[in-house]
Amino acid sequence: MCIKAGKDELDSVKNLMGMALKAVVAEALDVDLDDITEEARLVEDLHMDGTTAAVLQDLIADTFDGVRVDLDTTPTYAALLERVVLREFHGLDSAPECDLAA
Repeated sequence: MCIKAGKDELDSVKNLMGMALKAVVAEALDVDLDDITEEARLVEDLHMDGTTAAVLQDLIADTFDGVRVDLDTTPTYAALLERVVLREFHGLDSAPECDLAA
């Protein structure tokens, strides 16, 4: 099965992982998905505190194969996205197109 959520397979995977991260943040911080923009500051805008930071840390680790992020040095959702999702693909430009007919 192949799901296309971007310009190519790699872009689709990044976008799907980004959607998963957004859902994790929404659950951990008890905010609406619409409130989570790239510019959103985790503490000031999304009201992350010590307790919710621990919950977010655990959910990220559970969802993304043990990934740990220093939330004290991650001020925005964009920074979190970069550290959790985009670093996995650093140096990869593209992946082969998936065959939607398969």
